[in-house]
Amino acid sequence: MSTTSVHDHLIDTLRAATLAADPWPHAYLPAALPEDLALRLSRSFDGFAMQSCEETTREKTYRFRTTRLDGADADSLPDAGWAALVDLLTGPTYRDMIAELTGVALADCELTLSVWEYQTGDWLAAHVDKPAKLVTQIFYLTETWHDGDGGRLLILDSADAVTPARALPPALGSSSVLVRSDRSWHAVEAPGPNSACRRSITATFWR
Repeated sequence: MSTTSVHDHLIDTLRAATLAADPWPHAYLPAALPEDLALRLSRSFDGFAMQSCEETTREKTYRFRTTRLDGADADSLPDAGWAALVDLLTGPTYRDMIAELTGVALADCELTLSVWEYQTGDWLAAHVDKPAKLVTQIFYLTETWHDGDGGRLLILDSADAVTPARALPPALGSSSVLVRSDRSWHAVEAPGPNSACRRSITATFWR
């Protein structure tokens, strides 16, 4: 798929998206990335040198692997599709469309890009993002995700919610958009023992 068609696919998807208000502003896009591009990115994901991160003593606990995507030389990326996507996400049209969807002014915000992986038993506990975060979009690259595999993004209405308001599946090519607020509680459930690794790209706009 050409760079132009990838651009048009994502922009058209964002233009058609609707922001849910309950319990706080967020959106889920079932097919944000073209399937062939998402598959290429997923199958080349092992080309990244990931850093393991774990925190078990503070209020926000987690375990996952991650590394920065922005700033990497295009020739060092594991597939040409990564460079094409980075070019799109760092361009003005994408920024404008995310601002239009969320209603958040992003013209002067810093954008960071990173890749994430949750393996069996990894997790991210319920939390609200730092105030410096304004909007986050997560693109999922889990090649074979099925109901019951875990790894869903849990949209919560409080820190101690027993049942999530929504549980967003990390299916290949899908995406979540989160608007940060003091009530935007969310978590990542642990992938199950027989599930594929939960892989994703995160684009975050900072004030």
